[in-house]
Amino acid sequence: MDELNCVHLGPQGCTVYEERPLICRLFGTTPTLPCPNGRRPVEMIHPSAEKLVHEYIASTRQVLV
Repeated sequence: MDELNCVHLGPQGCTVYEERPLICRLFGTTPTLPCPNGRRPVEMIHPSAEKLVHEYIASTRQVLV
């Protein structure tokens, strides 16, 4: 976790876990946002679903922290 640079990452992990942004919820679940520790769900999110999420983020102009 030392290599991850997130303003919400504290000594015990995520400090805003309950309210974490959508991009954080995707972390480690898609091929383009792999977990550096090799953790992942049994089934990764399908690339077409990931594309829709990124399009949604871009269309709503959400700031990714």
